[in-house]
Amino acid sequence: MNIGVLTINDFSFHPNSRLKQAAQDSGNEIILINPYDILCSLKGSRFEFFIEKQYKKLDVIMPRQGSPMGDYGLVLLRQFMHSKIPLVNSLKGVTIARNQFITLQTLVSSGLNVPSTIFITKPESFLSAVKQLGGFPVVAKQVDGMGGDGVIKISSQPEAKAFLTRFLNPGKGLLVQQFINPQERTDIRVFVIGDKIAGAMALVPDSRDFRTNIHQKGHARPVELTKACASIALKAAKACQLQIAGIDLIVEKGGPPLLLEVNYSPGFKGLEAATGKDIAKQILAYVTSTYNN
Repeated sequence: MNIGVLTINDFSFHPNSRLKQAAQDSGNEIILINPYDILCSLKGSRFEFFIEKQYKKLDVIMPRQGSPMGDYGLVLLRQFMHSKIPLVNSLKGVTIARNQFITLQTLVSSGLNVPSTIFITKPESFLSAVKQLGGFPVVAKQVDGMGGDGVIKISSQPEAKAFLTRFLNPGKGLLVQQFINPQERTDIRVFVIGDKIAGAMALVPDSRDFRTNIHQKGHARPVELTKACASIALKAAKACQLQIAGIDLIVEKGGPPLLLEVNYSPGFKGLEAATGKDIAKQILAYVTSTYNN
């Protein structure tokens, strides 16, 4: 199969490199597609492409631009969809997961628990949100952040002012979320492929940070999922209409698991290192078995 990966990164980027290796081992090919090399064209009743770089005929496409995917990325995915090229993940799933608050709305509408979160669009609303969440500290997040970027713990009004001046875009909005002390919780990343758990790891933040992201120097270790956490992760991926997903959840001492976010293009370098599992091979096995007609 010719498997397209929609990305602005080259093969030096870890997920792309690992997917290429897994494809070669299984007799398939990964073709990286830079979305900005492709122009969408509508001619009469036909969906067409003008491609500045010649690509082979694609059997399936995996969108892996991450949450910063702009509107053009969605236009391109819709063009592929109408051209009868399967997407893994779906356009609907990508649309949900690229916005963190829409993701949380989707999870709650499916009966799943998330941390208390308030969506704001103007600086004057921030202190009101803090009050509703029980006071400082709180966590502020951009709706399209990834890898822990644009996420900060805010403990005072001066810190809030500096953050809001830099990051609050009224057109996008901002999430204000309850702060749960890392010492009182366990952070878990679950990788879902199809209807199965491909792997899971517990994440521990760097001593100078509260964020557990590997990108932010967090540390990982393998973890045996409870049945409750495994069930929640699978339900979260299904609710967000994703076949491949990274599910981030936290387990408070004495409390139920809470879903933090759902990623439609999760990295897996840390997960492979922590668990020894070949995540790239599992992804390729799922894609080829599901879409190889």
